[in-house]
Amino acid sequence: MFALIDCNNFFVSCERVFRPDLEHKPVIVLSSNDGCAIARSNEAKRLGIPMGAPLFEIRHLVKAYNVETLSCNFELYGDMSLRVMNVLQQNCEKVEVYSVDEAFLEFDDSINWVQEGERLRHLIFQYTGIPSSIGFGPTKTLAKLANAQSKSLGIACYIDNTPNYHNTLKAIQVSKIWGIGTNLNKSLKQQGIYTAYDLMMTDPSWARKNYSIVVERIVRELSGFSCMPLTLIQESKKSIQITRSFSGPIKDKGILKQAAARYGFRLALKLRESSQKTTTLFVYGRNSPFRGEAPVFHQRTIVLSEPTNDTAVIIGKAQLAIENFFDENVAYHKIGIMALELRDATAPVAKALFETPKPFKKADIDKVMDTLNKRFGLGTVRPLSCGEGIEWMNKRDHKTPAYTTNWKTLVQVKAK
Repeated sequence: MFALIDCNNFFVSCERVFRPDLEHKPVIVLSSNDGCAIARSNEAKRLGIPMGAPLFEIRHLVKAYNVETLSCNFELYGDMSLRVMNVLQQNCEKVEVYSVDEAFLEFDDSINWVQEGERLRHLIFQYTGIPSSIGFGPTKTLAKLANAQSKSLGIACYIDNTPNYHNTLKAIQVSKIWGIGTNLNKSLKQQGIYTAYDLMMTDPSWARKNYSIVVERIVRELSGFSCMPLTLIQESKKSIQITRSFSGPIKDKGILKQAAARYGFRLALKLRESSQKTTTLFVYGRNSPFRGEAPVFHQRTIVLSEPTNDTAVIIGKAQLAIENFFDENVAYHKIGIMALELRDATAPVAKALFETPKPFKKADIDKVMDTLNKRFGLGTVRPLSCGEGIEWMNKRDHKTPAYTTNWKTLVQVKAK
């Protein structure tokens, strides 16, 4: 038996853990540069605020209904996600972390799914304060549909392909099925397939012939045959990218190099966290597509002599790329650094036959830096090239503190 557990309105729920005054109030979380709504509380949804709505288009609703607008706080959300997943991994042997706020679990068919579902929801709320929904089913697809029911009913739910649940499947639009995109939904409706029940009743071989093996798997999963086992070992990343838009146009090369240093610092850390090294860096910069200017996209590809996740090396190469493509006539809106051709950091590196051995081993500064930053908060110790001033960084005028990852922003409680 599979289960899908999903944190409700995750970004908003993370904020409410430390801001209980936001309970029962309309709240939205904004994207980078406070542009669009990327998370909404149920109260905000009921006001008609759509997902992805630009802030300038919904200001009348924000003002009329006193909607709380918060800037994205990914440091907080990432840490809270880890805490939720730790609770699940401590209480279930088989857990697949599917996204920042979702995880698939696998249980023995003999479990009491009602009791187990409520137990897990209670534990997550007890240890993190995050409300969640959980759906069970004999396949991952049916568990996903059951999770959607759980969100609306507020209890653990179960769906399978037996006659007892056929009415439930008939009430679910085919567009709501995991893996059915907009174009596929339109095509299926042209074939007279409108609901999950309709799709379940189609011939799997017909689905494969007319669409793809993916659609065939969905049909079989709806019929109760599991085709998608849990992914217990996460696949290695193919690439890692750090990119941000600036709060305003930048024409200062020094600021761009400072941004490259900060992005390189984060990129190197992510490589070490995933136990990987890169042999190729791709650095780019571009102007804004919304200012009526001719599009400019500058780029450099750097092939490294050997795989690395060394902070100093990555920053040095990124800043050199900025130096090479910088144009003082361009107002840069965004730069980014991408690590490509990733390799296992523990794999041995082939050496040239007549390579001169290095006279000494460099002190592992990165290891010390990572240890201190993990203990005292990211950025507590960082290269000097990252600079102090961050006025250029993306606008987050309504950002809450990083309550759980930075000692300086710990919640203070005072007794009178």
